[in-house]
Amino acid sequence: MATAGAQKRFCRCACFCYQNLYVARYGLYLRFRDEQQLRRDYEPLLRSRGCVSSKDFQQLLEELKQEVGRRQRLGQESAARKALISSSYCPARPEVYNSLQDTALAPEFLDAAGYSASPGADLQGLLQRLETVSGGAA
Repeated sequence: MATAGAQKRFCRCACFCYQNLYVARYGLYLRFRDEQQLRRDYEPLLRSRGCVSSKDFQQLLEELKQEVGRRQRLGQESAARKALISSSYCPARPEVYNSLQDTALAPEFLDAAGYSASPGADLQGLLQRLETVSGGAA
């Protein structure tokens, strides 16, 4: 159990920052590490899609760098938003948060929540329980 004030680490796969970068005007998803890799892997394809001048290529390069930077900052920006909300949020009805008891929750929901925290939980079992909570057929 995390202690109050303990900072949780945010983890993501490094590929999130560098892969599946969509460039709408060329209709392509690209992988981007640096200019050399971009030229090596995509230059002929980019030319065939209209990226023909050095200005076109430099503009694309700048857009890809900006997107990679944006993706790299997401974790920090998310943590900053969370901290801001945590420090300034004042619930309109605090008693809702302080007095919520298991008896106020649907038994099917409690079953799904308990199952998801159990050592033998798997996706199929959880999905069956969630279908029960949402009213779907099991």
